Amino acid sequence: MNSSRRNGKPASCEPCRKNKTRCDHAFPKCDRCHQRGIADQCFYHPAPLTKPKDGRNANSSTNPQRTKRRRVNDQSSSSGDPAINPKIFADPSLSQDEHFGDSVAAQTYRPGYLGPTSYAAILPKETASPLRASRQASIDSDDSNHELDHQHPLTKVMRIQMVTAVLKSLRNYDMIRHLLLYYCESNQAGVVPASLLANAVNALQSTVDKYDLTKSSPDPQLISAVLENSSQPLNISPSIQASGFHQLMTGENLRLEILGTLFAIAARSLSFGLGEASWNDNSRRNFKPQFTDEMLRASTSCLFLCNMLSPANDVVVWLFYENLLLSTTLCGYTSPPSWRRVGELATQIYALGMHKESKGSHLPHFILETRRRIFCSAFNVDKTISTFLGRPPRLSRRHTDIRLPLDISDEDLVSDPTTLEAAIGNLDSQGWNTQDRWLRSSWIRQRYRTSQLREEILDISFSLSKESLSSETEVQLLSISVRNREVWAQIPAHMRYYPNCWDDSLPSSVCLMMVIVYLTYLLNEFLVQKLLDSRMPLTSNTPLLRVSMDLVSTALTLGTIRDRTYDVHRDFLHTIVLYGIPSGSVLVSALQEQQNTSAAFAGEISRSEMIRMISVLISHLENVAKPGDGNYRLCRKATKAFKRVVDAVLDPKPAQAATPLADEQTLDAQDVNGESAIDLDFWQAPGFDGFDGMELLGNTMYDGVDWGTGGQWTF
Repeated sequence: MNSSRRNGKPASCEPCRKNKTRCDHAFPKCDRCHQRGIADQCFYHPAPLTKPKDGRNANSSTNPQRTKRRRVNDQSSSSGDPAINPKIFADPSLSQDEHFGDSVAAQTYRPGYLGPTSYAAILPKETASPLRASRQASIDSDDSNHELDHQHPLTKVMRIQMVTAVLKSLRNYDMIRHLLLYYCESNQAGVVPASLLANAVNALQSTVDKYDLTKSSPDPQLISAVLENSSQPLNISPSIQASGFHQLMTGENLRLEILGTLFAIAARSLSFGLGEASWNDNSRRNFKPQFTDEMLRASTSCLFLCNMLSPANDVVVWLFYENLLLSTTLCGYTSPPSWRRVGELATQIYALGMHKESKGSHLPHFILETRRRIFCSAFNVDKTISTFLGRPPRLSRRHTDIRLPLDISDEDLVSDPTTLEAAIGNLDSQGWNTQDRWLRSSWIRQRYRTSQLREEILDISFSLSKESLSSETEVQLLSISVRNREVWAQIPAHMRYYPNCWDDSLPSSVCLMMVIVYLTYLLNEFLVQKLLDSRMPLTSNTPLLRVSMDLVSTALTLGTIRDRTYDVHRDFLHTIVLYGIPSGSVLVSALQEQQNTSAAFAGEISRSEMIRMISVLISHLENVAKPGDGNYRLCRKATKAFKRVVDAVLDPKPAQAATPLADEQTLDAQDVNGESAIDLDFWQAPGFDGFDGMELLGNTMYDGVDWGTGGQWTF
């Protein structure tokens, strides 16, 4: 339909206009009337609200004063105040493509979860109203299909182009499916139950075949259906079974949020070397970055469109979580997209009301349990990145009543009620499984408990004055240290890391998770000891030196993995950057201080062991990152800094010999293009303030370094 209303919007057909429903403006009959079975009544009135001509003339003749005023106004507009230009207020001339074509549906802007101080909690309600018990419920009850008065931020043409590009990525459907299924089988750190993802990716087969998406461009009908489906609420019935959950978002109900989730997981799987060996050989070296980049772009497009179109729902939260992990893998922890994703994920969680478990009791059990897993995992990622960047966390334990996820398998979670009840009945009083099984939920539970303590450490660190440490704050830190050890002591024995686990025929993925969980516990203690540091000599600070040595030695164990089923170097690089360099810097500083003061270490601290650890760390830093990797420059600078100290300790030189190093260090502060690197002092993050010995590493050691392309598989 080419005619438009005076406000520039396309005209609606008469049935849609009278019913106040959204019209798609198709000509000669709109699709909505076809769907409603009233196509014979569909027509476009050229002037639906215009009165008959005689009426207008009569009205004009009976109102001469109004006609006179209009004539005067017209004259003043043409020859009046020159400062008033009527062209400024003229209606802009828009092409049909520039007409937005449709208004924002009211359901798109439904408010979501409304808390105890919201307007909804204050408005009076009938005592007997069934909404009384849920007046803080997560979703507004207005399900009408009316439109708002303003247009979409994106034109229909833009939305269609973005969805077309997203659907074109399904030409790689076979590879996406294989990567997803391999992920579901092998990954220990997954959050969404594996069968929910497997069912969804398998269900895409029918859509791919129907529209021949592996060879042909997406059909306009499919594009319109995906946009329409994604703008509707995802209504989850309390009686829905896990085996049929995928039907809400695939097939005829295909939605953008599930596509973006699957794309993100497929990209992460390939980046860690999962899948067929032919996808990772040298002859296809360029294929992996091309595929992961396309998946990131498609997933982010889905995220952006869902942000604009979709009411808050569980699958949207899945999308934001998986896209965050992929963004940090490919773009880095310090990249603006990664930091924005953390905030957007927290926003979606709060909007859905996921942080208030008491408000989701009407949902099926597998959805409630998945919400617990998602929230606890997002909480852990939030604390990890907040610690890394030295920024306040987005999610707070003070604002949630969510419980730990039950330590049950994905298979039990999505099974029939009888099997689920039996699995729950086999848990101990703390919610742990009693069969010594390594389950996805097991790692989520333990890391969430550790992250809760990390939040307390961050709170103290952000409010702590560098000049002094009050006795009250010291008591708080000591209490955190005690509780941190208690949490570790309460972990089931089969999940507790021990150095010989690699030799006991345990799966490498299990040993890896043991290491990560243990390092997270140690890092809490490391941060506490750094905050407690009262400027005593490092050589006398036995607790800090001991935990630093434990961090380095444990992180280095990942360098011994020989499992070829996935690319372990990403996890090792991540571990070295996040745990090895901070703790190694403390040890290097202690060695330098001991060299300068001749002070002896405490009896339990071995100087020779410390030197051996640093030497092995240097060896890995030289080889773990290759030119072009995000952390290559960081590893190169750390290697030089550590080598200088170790060489000085083992083979002391005259003081004046150190002068040329200043020039070398100045050169290191320049990037590969010869430009000054951006000042990024990682050690200003909470817990690293006033880090001893950083002068030996140089003020510009970490300038402009992308810290984030380390492994995300352990998330």
